[in-house]
Amino acid sequence: MRKSLILFVLFCIGTCTSVLWAQNKVSGVVMDKDANMPLIGCNVVEKGTTNGTVTDLDGKYVLEVGANAILEFSYLGMETITEPINGRSVINVDMYSDSQKIDEVVVTAMGIQRKAKSLTYATQQLAGQELTRAKDANLINALQGKAAGMVITPNATGAGGSSKIVLRGNKSVYGNNQPLIVIDGIPMNNPETTQLSGEYEGRDGGDALGNLNPDDIASMNVLKGASAAALYGSMAANGVIMITTKKGRDGAARVDFSSNITLETPLSLPKLQGRYGAVKTGDQLSLMSWGEKIADNDKKAMDNVNDFYRTGSTYINSVTINGGTEKIQSFLSYANTTALGIMPTNDFQRHNMSMRETFNLFNNRLTVDASLSYITQKATNRPHGGTYINPLTGLYTFPQNGDFGYYKKNFETFDDSRNLMAQNWYTSLDDFTANPYWLLERVQAKEKRDRVMASATAKLKITDYLNVQGRLSVDNTFDKFERKWHATTNINWAAHANGRFRQERFDAKQFYGDFLINFNKTWNEKWELNASLGTSFMESKVQNTLLDSDKLGLIEANFFVPENINGNGNQRMSNPHKRLNSVFGTVQFGFNGMIYLDVTGRNDWASALAYTQNYSYFYPSVGLTALLNEIIPMSEKINLLKLRGSYSVVGNDVPAYITYPMDGINLGQLEPNTKEPFSEMKPEKMHSMEFGLDLTMFDNRFNFDVTYYKTNNKNQYFTIDAPLASGYEQYYINAGDIQNQGFEASVSYRWDFAKDWSWRPEFNISYNDNKVKKLDDRLADGVQVGSGAGYRFMLKEGGSYGDIYGKDLKRNEDGSIVLSDKGEIMLTENEVYLGNVNPKWQMGWGNTFTYKDFSLYFLIDGKIGGNTISMTQSYLDSFGVTEETANARDNGGVDIGNGQKMDAQKYYSSTSGKEGAKGNYVYSATNFRLRELSLGYTFRNLLGASKNLNLSFVARNLFFIYKDSPNDPDLSVSTNNAWKGYDSFGLPATRSYGINLKVTF
Repeated sequence: MRKSLILFVLFCIGTCTSVLWAQNKVSGVVMDKDANMPLIGCNVVEKGTTNGTVTDLDGKYVLEVGANAILEFSYLGMETITEPINGRSVINVDMYSDSQKIDEVVVTAMGIQRKAKSLTYATQQLAGQELTRAKDANLINALQGKAAGMVITPNATGAGGSSKIVLRGNKSVYGNNQPLIVIDGIPMNNPETTQLSGEYEGRDGGDALGNLNPDDIASMNVLKGASAAALYGSMAANGVIMITTKKGRDGAARVDFSSNITLETPLSLPKLQGRYGAVKTGDQLSLMSWGEKIADNDKKAMDNVNDFYRTGSTYINSVTINGGTEKIQSFLSYANTTALGIMPTNDFQRHNMSMRETFNLFNNRLTVDASLSYITQKATNRPHGGTYINPLTGLYTFPQNGDFGYYKKNFETFDDSRNLMAQNWYTSLDDFTANPYWLLERVQAKEKRDRVMASATAKLKITDYLNVQGRLSVDNTFDKFERKWHATTNINWAAHANGRFRQERFDAKQFYGDFLINFNKTWNEKWELNASLGTSFMESKVQNTLLDSDKLGLIEANFFVPENINGNGNQRMSNPHKRLNSVFGTVQFGFNGMIYLDVTGRNDWASALAYTQNYSYFYPSVGLTALLNEIIPMSEKINLLKLRGSYSVVGNDVPAYITYPMDGINLGQLEPNTKEPFSEMKPEKMHSMEFGLDLTMFDNRFNFDVTYYKTNNKNQYFTIDAPLASGYEQYYINAGDIQNQGFEASVSYRWDFAKDWSWRPEFNISYNDNKVKKLDDRLADGVQVGSGAGYRFMLKEGGSYGDIYGKDLKRNEDGSIVLSDKGEIMLTENEVYLGNVNPKWQMGWGNTFTYKDFSLYFLIDGKIGGNTISMTQSYLDSFGVTEETANARDNGGVDIGNGQKMDAQKYYSSTSGKEGAKGNYVYSATNFRLRELSLGYTFRNLLGASKNLNLSFVARNLFFIYKDSPNDPDLSVSTNNAWKGYDSFGLPATRSYGINLKVTF
């Protein structure tokens, strides 16, 4: 209140005579209705005068005004509200966020601010509350279904697992397809970590964006196309996610505390049968369950699975402190994330600490902004897909006439001959199945990450229209991974009787800096010129070190230290080092607030293209916006009608050392390079255009936008076999043209039914069509992007990125299955097209209801089209443990057409498993689900004046509205290119539900 009084006095001194004789005192409270919290710093002005004030820490204001005054309430990012006095002395106002607000200033590429109405390309603003309403251990997953054209694919790897983001389709075959992440104008280091690249051994090395604390984020702006991200050059060919973090406010210290507790249970499990068991010879059970009928109790089979999984739990606690003076503002935060996955022994913990200081010096002519963040996290037994070292293979395939509880309690027994504890399992050990509890307890993996991010920005205001700005940042990540295979683990996993020991170190460092000159001026209230000229550099280094006993094994069994490796072990090191130097510029011309023209240009000098003539490359962009409502007289109900279009050419970065491959060293021996240097290499070039329309009506309550886009990514790089006489095994070529075209649309409206009721529905939809327009003649057979268990992801001219190929059942014209002379099922001689892993359509429908201090939010999202592969179902069918195989036996066999039935075991032995008919296990990926739910209530003044508590029930992935596949098609085993929609014993999808508490002091 003291601050409000001082501001009130200052405003009164500068007011005109009409204010001096004002006699009416008006007061009230301004609320941020979306957050159900007082709105601090809202401008309250008597319209037509300079008489005004701002709301205090409790959202309160007091102002003396004229008898017939009209109050105007405004806040950045929210709809401006006007209220006539009409004799009232108390006026309370609810403010709503409005990402499409016409005069809003938004943050674009390089942190440059532009009026939202002047943008010539599509962006989508996401408020910070979208990340914190129903939290996830990886904040990326909280964005699912909330932005048109953004596809998020989480890994099926449990707590803290990676997630992949793709905007407007996959564009690069072997290059990067994920957008650039930018924090407060500075690119974030997002190195490519290890990922599963097949059905065998691998692991999820985590991602970078998921490390962040969602409570530190104020908003996100998704720059979807290459035109929007052109200033970032080859780093941002796939779009940009601009993150604006919170910073200190002017005023007394404010403390925000939040605590989120959620529980997790499996949502989508395989359907197993309990009616048939394995063949029993004496006390020995066979590996597969093709024996006699044992009972009519399928519940027992599922009980084993349900007993294995535990109820997962996630605890996220966060506290932020911010405040300061007009000269210095401070922001401090700490967050702790603890997640216990549904798989026993899978634990994850992360600590986030951040500090941000803002200094306003020399009468606000110099602004210095510095931030420092430290992140440390640990994970134990992070699950991974595939058939190697996976507890789920043994869990799902265990015969129902065996005693699973016995092997749980006795997963190891003492081996007298070796004087150690040995694995105990119902069958001889092989490379597919093992005792799940042995793997959890005796093949443990531990990983640790430490990350430091520091940045500083200095901005000097030379004149009202000219300023200069410089930024520097460092972003260093240090990962350590360790796995221990105890003796008696299968030899295909640990190829030595005494066990296996593996250590990995992954250190990634990035140093970035830029300098900008910004010019912003308006002449005669008609002509606008906004221009920026700058230069930047980015240097990245990665050092990956591997030590693995592998086939050499250990000298002493189960003693896991490097000194115990029987020899030098498998020692490898890679250290790619890249640097990118750039100059860039952007100019925006505006006329009379009606027409805006954007032109940008950037030139990069890339070390990745050293030893070629193409290390320097230039790319431009141009865009035009016309505000039709300003050009043509229209109804007052139309606040904005905008047409926009843009075209750009942007490069895509390439890996280091392709132009001059380096030799390697392993175990002290030289490993000569086998790929020919590529001195003619060119950078990938993405040609992108888009056209769109934005419409805002009814005092900004109704917002609609639609965008058509088309991108062609050319000069893809491929490897092909080299002639024997060349002395190399492979060489590179530039070839190919991959096209993505489609549209994105979003619409929202806010209804205020009565004084205390409101409903805001938001709907987004997008469509993407991917085509391989051109490949080189030398690639006539196509390009394999990935493969696993008989499936191949192929790129062929005329096809699409993500096409699936494999052998299928050979059928007659009437659809019946072709049999050989011996009555055996026949497969196609060659691989055939089976589908595509990418959806054509995706959509999200969010709804926000408020009633007094109650709030309700739910989000339904879905995808239409595309396919998903379930190798889990295929393997389980081959073992005879699925409900489908039991039903076939109950029905006397499998119908193969023409009124014929085939014995179930014979049929599934031929069609399922690793060598089976791959088409049988490609399913539709179309699905709809209740993605997010939140029901909350705010207790006003519970802890004192304006000290509120918000308590809400939150849930994610509550249930599927529609799904046709046995697995969750939105999960995958890896974030690697082309691995979307592939399920091979990945952790099942989960539903989570819990409580979210927020307190403001």
